[in-house]
Amino acid sequence: MNLQELKNELPNIFERVKRDVKKVYGRHRAGLSLGLAEMGMFRGGFIGGMHFYPGTDIVMNKTPLKILIEKQPCEIIWAYAYNILLHEYIHSLGIIDEQQCKTITLKIIEEIFKEVDHPALILAKKGIGAYFPNLKLIYAPPDQQFDGILIEYVNGFDRESQTYFS
Repeated sequence: MNLQELKNELPNIFERVKRDVKKVYGRHRAGLSLGLAEMGMFRGGFIGGMHFYPGTDIVMNKTPLKILIEKQPCEIIWAYAYNILLHEYIHSLGIIDEQQCKTITLKIIEEIFKEVDHPALILAKKGIGAYFPNLKLIYAPPDQQFDGILIEYVNGFDRESQTYFS
């Protein structure tokens, strides 16, 4: 898998995320956009993704995606993208508190993926360190400013945009 193939797959992963959230959590939102940006790594960690509530953009960091594409099989890349999109989608539903968002993300993944060795469940419980033990995943943006970063939007990301909340 390369980055372009992943970009083509991200709308499908997001549709699965939305379906799973609706099934387990009973909530739904449409009208979101996904952007990819080089946010790099710093202080031994990185931000996987961001959503600035109440906005409509989810931004994923390309740096860890490129590392995963280079070093991991497709199922790990898929599971990582699923985790990040799920976490940020939960934020977009109004769950601002980071710990509450992590708890809901894990609950949904535990309900959907029953196999104890499923990569999505491993990532939700142990973080990216399960596959890269020397990296630390940081979900919340630090005080670092991202002004002026180039965001590359994924076409056809959220296929349903008739309503925003239900």
